[in-house]
Amino acid sequence: MIICNATPLIAFARIGQLALLQKVVGTLVIPNAVAREISVYSDIQHGLIDLAQEPWISVQTLQSEAQVHLLLPTLDRGEAEVIALALERAAGLVLIDELTGRKVAESLHLTVSGSVGILIQAKQMGEISAVKPLLDEMMQRGIRYSPRFVTAILQRIGE
Repeated sequence: MIICNATPLIAFARIGQLALLQKVVGTLVIPNAVAREISVYSDIQHGLIDLAQEPWISVQTLQSEAQVHLLLPTLDRGEAEVIALALERAAGLVLIDELTGRKVAESLHLTVSGSVGILIQAKQMGEISAVKPLLDEMMQRGIRYSPRFVTAILQRIGE
């Protein structure tokens, strides 16, 4: 099971590549807070996410809010619900781009990836020939990554 925060979905939607995300991950689970965040995100110019048209993304409800309340002082509601749902369901992977959310998830022994990790996996699968053009497009469309991070990733994958 892969549980996803809003930012990776929005990043792929903004570059018109939700289908690529689906090819790499197969199916995704999102908690209610992420579904609400996505429903508010309605930037038609940069890729709308209509969950009714994306049957590979399912919304699941948390069984308990206790973990969310413990995480809320540090994380936003979506990130807190993603991590709490991942813990409840013993998820194999959590997709979060925000550094604080990633660190908290890793501290709780969850396996974490993000939009860039998905792009790298897409390249390894032969779905794309290079990560840099799509990463550049994400950044041009408002998805923020530190220049140091981008340089390190591109060097690591030889681009």
